[in-house]
Amino acid sequence: MKTIRKLFIAVILVAFPLMLTAQDKNKNTETVKFTTSISCANCVNKIMTNLPQEKGVKDVKCDLATKEVAVTYQKDKNNPADIKKAIEKLGYTAKLVTDDNTAKKDK
Repeated sequence: MKTIRKLFIAVILVAFPLMLTAQDKNKNTETVKFTTSISCANCVNKIMTNLPQEKGVKDVKCDLATKEVAVTYQKDKNNPADIKKAIEKLGYTAKLVTDDNTAKKDK
């Protein structure tokens, strides 16, 4: 019984710092949206294949219907301007969607 208790305490001591580190990583990320000139599934595939290769990019979601690309990135490794340049380098236009832009669309 003492061995099980010691093992349980050891697991807790190891797992707790790992959980804290995982939470810190989520605080360091940000998601931005761009309106783009994508027009087909090949455009989506091109962005989905190449954009994650950029430094600090964690997740990319493309919506062909709205022509929007949402990018989650690490704030200390990348920024919206560089992500915009990466999209434009692939041959598409990219305009950052701000809260002001979405509020105007909703009206």
